[in-house]
Amino acid sequence: MPPKVRISSSAVSRSIPTDVGVKAAEIASDLAEANGIVCALAGGIAMHIYGFTRATTDVDLIASEKLPLTSKKKLTFGGESYRIKVGKREVQVDAIVRNDELTAIYQAALADALETDANVKIISPEWMAILKHLAGRAKDKLDLIWLLQQDGLVDRKKVQKNLVKAIGKQSAFFVYEEMKSEFDYADFLKMREQSK
Repeated sequence: MPPKVRISSSAVSRSIPTDVGVKAAEIASDLAEANGIVCALAGGIAMHIYGFTRATTDVDLIASEKLPLTSKKKLTFGGESYRIKVGKREVQVDAIVRNDELTAIYQAALADALETDANVKIISPEWMAILKHLAGRAKDKLDLIWLLQQDGLVDRKKVQKNLVKAIGKQSAFFVYEEMKSEFDYADFLKMREQSK
């Protein structure tokens, strides 16, 4: 008999349900708006809203500047991490304010954010695809492939237009060419699933 794997209750309890993540984002967005700061949901909670539920332990916001809260830590790629109380729970909220070569892309994604029925904006599916591609981590690749497999969710021509708008035609060409293999892989997986 193989040994049993112990499930850590702390790991399970760290995962954030969608409603808690959205509420934390609403609280942060209200504070941001009151201080003239623009922000929008990205990351795992945004993926939940688009229909892909995966475990996430924090709320990611793209913001125009740092929030007027006490920072728990600086993010290495720009921005701050905060704690926001939602009911009895403290939720980690990361306000991403890029200060590197991806700044223009993040600012363009934020400028194109969509309204939701809650008091929080969300990064569009096309910009989410771009940001997931650029992040390049395994979980981001899974998110990206899922986004690309959904009927009518990501307009691939708009992905290209967004890139051109943010970084110019020449740079956009190279990023979009890299993304084509991910488009092809998502299409392959979708066709394979449909043929079952």
